[in-house]
Amino acid sequence: MQTVPLLEERQKRIVRRTWRPLADDMTENGKKIFLHIFETYPEIKNLFPIREIEGKTNLYKNPHFRMHSSRFMQSVGAAIDNLNDLDNSLRPLLIRLAKTHVRFKGFTPDYFDCFEDSMLVVWKEELGDRFTSEVEEAWKVLFAYIRDCLKVGYEEAMDEKLKLSLVDTTDTIQ
Repeated sequence: MQTVPLLEERQKRIVRRTWRPLADDMTENGKKIFLHIFETYPEIKNLFPIREIEGKTNLYKNPHFRMHSSRFMQSVGAAIDNLNDLDNSLRPLLIRLAKTHVRFKGFTPDYFDCFEDSMLVVWKEELGDRFTSEVEEAWKVLFAYIRDCLKVGYEEAMDEKLKLSLVDTTDTIQ
């Protein structure tokens, strides 16, 4: 797994400054991200209990969709809160989160990549003129770190799952 350079101090300031307006309505922005993901990568929507719900209005009304969108944005908020200690504070949380995704039939770690594109689309829309190339680059560094941690956690969980499946449970202890 390639290691991603951590944010420089200037990039941390940029991320914190631009997060403030995005955090004003985390659930709404989370819904926009997931809607973009479902429109761009419809196969991902099939992993969710809301897979049968059609249309933006119906999705936005669904409590599961709203809850998942809010939790997702709270996770992003946790990243922002821990910019000065990503490896010790955030990395273990991301690895645990990623390990839960092993249980979703059809999920692949490549799906973690889809979030960056959708978040950048929403960030650009929400920040408007404040979304400069420098802002985009700072967020991309953070997103790459998050994505890489998630992929590490997913791979660890798959390795653990494989090891458990290789254990022969027919033997008895003598």
